[in-house]
Amino acid sequence: MIRALNTGVMGMRQFQTSLDVIGNNLANINTVAYKGARAEFADTLSQTMRAPTPDTATTSGTAGMQVGNGMQVSAIKNTFTQGAMKNTGVRTDMAINGKGFFLVKDPTTNELFATRAGDFREDKNGYLVTNDGYRVQGKNKLSPAYTENQKQEIGDLKLDAGQYTADRTGVSLDYVSNVLTKQAHGLTTGNQVKFSSILPAIANDTNSTDTVFFINKITDDTLTLHKTAADAATGANKVNFVDDTTTAKTDFTTDVANDKITLAGHGLASGDSVYVKDGTIPGGLTPGTHYYVSVNGGDVYFHTASADAVANTPGPGTNPIDLTTAGSSDFKLYKDSGTLDSITVIGGASISQYSFGADGGIKMLLTDGTQYDRGQVLLQTFKNEQTLIKMGANRFGNLSAAGAYGVESNSASATELLGNAQAPGEGGTGRIQAGALELSNVDMADEFSRMITVQRAFQANARVISTSDEILKEMMALKR
Repeated sequence: MIRALNTGVMGMRQFQTSLDVIGNNLANINTVAYKGARAEFADTLSQTMRAPTPDTATTSGTAGMQVGNGMQVSAIKNTFTQGAMKNTGVRTDMAINGKGFFLVKDPTTNELFATRAGDFREDKNGYLVTNDGYRVQGKNKLSPAYTENQKQEIGDLKLDAGQYTADRTGVSLDYVSNVLTKQAHGLTTGNQVKFSSILPAIANDTNSTDTVFFINKITDDTLTLHKTAADAATGANKVNFVDDTTTAKTDFTTDVANDKITLAGHGLASGDSVYVKDGTIPGGLTPGTHYYVSVNGGDVYFHTASADAVANTPGPGTNPIDLTTAGSSDFKLYKDSGTLDSITVIGGASISQYSFGADGGIKMLLTDGTQYDRGQVLLQTFKNEQTLIKMGANRFGNLSAAGAYGVESNSASATELLGNAQAPGEGGTGRIQAGALELSNVDMADEFSRMITVQRAFQANARVISTSDEILKEMMALKR
């Protein structure tokens, strides 16, 4: 009787858990992309009253006797079936039609999560985020006017906010004339720019990535920078950039016969870009012009092409410049800051609208009619979705342990997980349906049917307890 009482109590507890799961499913019937769950049961270890014996040549074996000790919840499994689609007309809403999860990152901890809920929005900084501020991950393809590194950047997806900006890479600066050179720069007088990274010094002033300059277009390939729009319009008061004196080298000796200059400890390497100025410069070299050097010990040779400078190691490279006269010991050789990396154009056209494609691509349309690919939403699939852990707010954690596509480690970093994410439609992932949301996959009729079944099972276990109690009462009455 005591065993029956315990079994009944255990059954009621487990069916209560099942009822909790059903209740949670029904509570989330209108939750975007919610994945329902179900409780699964297993029996507990039975008590062996008599072990079975095998048959022999002369006797038959005996059957064993085992009495069960009730049941338990063996697992609570999530059902990852596709939910129905609902058109919302909101351009930042996205639904996955097929397999895969969006990847979102906590901007505070950089922890990565998966979600099927695509009710995204654009925050004030232009990032594509969830309703609670987690940033959607993808590939920022800033073509056509951005740097190669930016084109391949995988991380927080950022929708351009405000003004369209573009980088001009490969800008060189002549410190003698203070003229910047960029072939076919495409800028006009009055355009505003900033330096993107490498910052040349300004005489008696400061320079930062926030400093704004105005363009004076000289030719299609050359320009000067000015502090005001009025100066840029007339070409007056161009910004005077100064050399980095820490790179200046002096006291060279010139060997005209062998087309080289020599200085012990010059610190240059073959392929470095340099220029010379001041003093009496060796004939054949032009002040402020950028050259490439090949070196052999203390010997330095000049070349007009980078390939010539690195053709032989150590130098001289091929086609060294012909030095016609010796320079004085006081001319200066500077290691070129060379390519300034880039300048960023400020202003221009603004964002007119953007849209998301079935492949997750983000298309930008500017007010001047320009279109370009801004980025791409990426998806991740998992070999064992049941290992994902619900974290609340429509998010799943434990991504690496769930067997993320292309990831072998159970403790992979967010960088590794992102690096193996795929474009929608690739690697078995689904396609993106823009302007729509995936609804909960909870079936109300099925949940109520299961609720009735669980209720009856709960009542049956309660009846086991009440029946056992009645029998115990009768047994207790026998002593009278």
